[in-house]
Amino acid sequence: MKILISIVPKHDSQAVASITGGGIIQFQTVIPGLGTATSEILDYFCLGETDRDVILSLVDDNDIEPIFSDLKEKLDFLHSGRGVAFTISVDSISKLGYNFLYHKNSEDN
Repeated sequence: MKILISIVPKHDSQAVASITGGGIIQFQTVIPGLGTATSEILDYFCLGETDRDVILSLVDDNDIEPIFSDLKEKLDFLHSGRGVAFTISVDSISKLGYNFLYHKNSEDN
């Protein structure tokens, strides 16, 4: 089990959420985000705006490769400005992060 973190432009969050939620997932939430990068950094990384959505998904290890493949093929995720996605081990989150996810999941059920 891993936590998949996707940071995407707001207009792409629904498409990304449908791909990341396509496998067997235990939990998924979208959190609005606002970057604080300077205009020089935004220009360097070819980012036009700082409004993003952060999608947190709890996914099975076997679903990670197909999700990344779909992000690449369906949303052209390898091109600049499309977003970033990565996984971390569930035991890498802090107690505060775990409590947030646990209570959010309990509220949704």
